[in-house]
Amino acid sequence: MTSSVPVVVIAGYLGSGKTTLLNHVLRSARAEGTRIGVLVNDFGAVNIDALLVAGQADGTVSLGNGCLCCAVDRDGLADALATLARPSAQLDAILIEASGIAEPKALIGMVTGLTDPRLRYGGLVYVVDAVHADAARDRHPELGGHVAIADLVLLNKADLADRSTLDRLGAELRAVNPSAPLVATVDAAIDPALLFDVTERRADADGPQQLALDELIVDEHRHDHLHADYQSVSFESRVPMNARRLAAFLERPPYGCFRVKGIVHFDVPRYRQKFVVHAVGGFVRVHRERWEGETPSSTLVAIGSGLDPDEVRRRLEDVVVGPDDPDDEHGILSIARYLPA
Repeated sequence: MTSSVPVVVIAGYLGSGKTTLLNHVLRSARAEGTRIGVLVNDFGAVNIDALLVAGQADGTVSLGNGCLCCAVDRDGLADALATLARPSAQLDAILIEASGIAEPKALIGMVTGLTDPRLRYGGLVYVVDAVHADAARDRHPELGGHVAIADLVLLNKADLADRSTLDRLGAELRAVNPSAPLVATVDAAIDPALLFDVTERRADADGPQQLALDELIVDEHRHDHLHADYQSVSFESRVPMNARRLAAFLERPPYGCFRVKGIVHFDVPRYRQKFVVHAVGGFVRVHRERWEGETPSSTLVAIGSGLDPDEVRRRLEDVVVGPDDPDDEHGILSIARYLPA
């Protein structure tokens, strides 16, 4: 629906499983032909020697097929993201491993503050070590604040903790962040489709093909990974939507919702174009396109874990304009404020 690339931030304290998650997503996405860019500030953790390096300069490693892996600091983040978002790279997503770059809140501010229309915020995934969570919280009291701003929380190493510990930690994490999906994982294994849209590429397609990262990344413990379940709930309507109520849905999505995407139709003078929307954790991105002969309609998809499908659909039904419920005069401004300047 849009050429903008989601930038997903992965954070968590040392040993929680951030790099395991990164490498797992890279390997898993390959099966769908998805191309991913990576930003790290410690190449050693990602085993850069296994990435078939073609050349390196100024902290940027060129992979064999032209994709990039960048070592960055805070000052170089915007430039590195712009490099990865260039059209020739044909990336479907960019992953940032946040360790050592910045506090999650500061890094989110940097990503959401980018003005490059090719990039959009793809959410903060926070990894919690189920075995050492209590010790980590004692050493780092700010952990609760990090969890509170996460868009998706992974309670990792679930296979190494007993059920009572998992239940207790789950309750404590939900108390800190009651709305974000909370997923218990083994080896940080989640389906990439929870984080971003995977794109299947034909073998005969023109241009660069996907990274064969399952072959490039050395995995010393190859075995089948458990994939945490994710859900998607779709909603369609030929009836225009109420912009003010839609904005409220995107800014405060239902419990367990990680992201929302879709095409929306409004029956408001000067705003009858096709509106393409993306939202992650209350951060909303909107742009307009022409209908190109299509019948105006709305299609929205909510993606997450632990969703209540009936609740999602009920809330979206409430967004549809009713026969005695016209869109208020200034409601469209609730959506228009997210359009590019």
